[in-house]
Amino acid sequence: MKTFNQKLQNLLKLGLLTTLILSFIACSEESDPIQPEITNVSGKWIGPLEHPGYDFGTLTLQILQADESITGSFTLILKKDNRVSNYGGSISGAKTGANDYTISLINTNFTWICTISQNSNSLDGVWESTFNSLSGSISLQKN
Repeated sequence: MKTFNQKLQNLLKLGLLTTLILSFIACSEESDPIQPEITNVSGKWIGPLEHPGYDFGTLTLQILQADESITGSFTLILKKDNRVSNYGGSISGAKTGANDYTISLINTNFTWICTISQNSNSLDGVWESTFNSLSGSISLQKN
């Protein structure tokens, strides 16, 4: 017959073996840590632009995003009656939040500050002129 000490030692060994097996199983499970969504707006974006002095506007952005920095170029077509005005220039800006950006559209005749938010494949927001009190809305789709 086993003594009390032998029974206790066997029970401790069984407990230790069970703990080791459960630890091994827990450590061998695959785990997929949740990765934060990385938003990057690089690419071509096109869509309507509201301008109070024109009937219709189309804005095209060619954006390059590196980390938080935004650069690129833009083209702007504004129409009123039978008149069409074409503009172009450079883009400079920064990511200001999880899906938020502030960019400047810089032309030799004007600079507009745009505050935009990315929602899937769209950029929506507002622009404001640094030269006068003009402002309007932007709604662009990734092209």
